[in-house]
Amino acid sequence: MEKNKTGKYLKYAIGEIILVMIGILLALQVNNWNETRKQKATLSDYTESLIKDLEQDTIILNEQIRFTNEDNRILENLIGRLSHPNANNDTLIKITRYELPSLYLYQRPLNTNTLLAIQSNGTLEYFDDKTYNYLIELQTIQNIKGTILNGQIEGHTIQYRAINSKYTIGEYKALSGPLTEEAWTNVDTDDLYRTVEGFIASRKWMNVKGGINRNEILTATEKVLNRLIAIQKDMTGKK
Repeated sequence: MEKNKTGKYLKYAIGEIILVMIGILLALQVNNWNETRKQKATLSDYTESLIKDLEQDTIILNEQIRFTNEDNRILENLIGRLSHPNANNDTLIKITRYELPSLYLYQRPLNTNTLLAIQSNGTLEYFDDKTYNYLIELQTIQNIKGTILNGQIEGHTIQYRAINSKYTIGEYKALSGPLTEEAWTNVDTDDLYRTVEGFIASRKWMNVKGGINRNEILTATEKVLNRLIAIQKDMTGKK
């Protein structure tokens, strides 16, 4: 009798243990499912936010590229006129007073808040390896090329202010009248020529290098953007 009772208790105890284990496994599975669902929702939200940021960045970059192309067209026109066989000091003075390009377009910052956020909160790890590497590569290019562009613009700004302190040009003109005309009549044209030549050469070089750097950022941006749009379509089931 005692053996039968002991056997029944063991079977009951084992059954209870099995039920508890099944319950624990089910709870873990439900928890994992909930975590996966939350992770997918978070990934979807950040993917949408990144897409919006990068779409705005492509607009900004294309605007700046168009600006530098147009600025170079203006500079080429000035170079052609100053290099013409009939060019003289009057040509130089007229261009300096009325036609030199104004202060350079500032470097409009790109939209990096979302990318910085997913790095700090760990969401970047949710992306697949290829997308993860694309995002890191984009951030690296943005940082390196952005630093170069800002340095070029800062250097040009210093040069522009230097030329403006000697020969008031562009929107900085404050005086007019006989005294102004006399000052320009007596200007040191040799110094003016060297100053203007350096200004135009520097600005043209900055436009060319700036165009290359911005195009590199744009290419990396479009690569990530296309990747994220494809991921978003997979998430939503859109074709």
